Amino acid sequence: MKYGIAVPVLLLLVFAAGCGQANRVKVTYKSNPLGGILYKQNGEVWGSCPKVLWYDLDEETIKNGYLDAKGLIVRWPSGPERRSGDLIRVTVNGTDRRVIFTQPRTQLSVSK
Repeated sequence: MKYGIAVPVLLLLVFAAGCGQANRVKVTYKSNPLGGILYKQNGEVWGSCPKVLWYDLDEETIKNGYLDAKGLIVRWPSGPERRSGDLIRVTVNGTDRRVIFTQPRTQLSVSK
């Protein structure tokens, strides 16, 4: 009898958690080559790539079909970095999204 209330409450919690997912989008930030570190625009470290971030979606974002993530930076231990610019436009269509930062090529100096 003590499980009579627990099971419906647990099912309700699982259902509520599933409904909340519709108002969020998962974006995975990757680096090519591996080993990049993701930074916020203000220089604060977010973590190593791949880095998964969840964005909450408001009604306007869902209506527009996209969200604008603030500018990001990926730096590699060898020194190069790639900036996203002021924003990254992420389409919102119910699927997980992926953003890949590719390390810029460095110029090789030729000595004579």
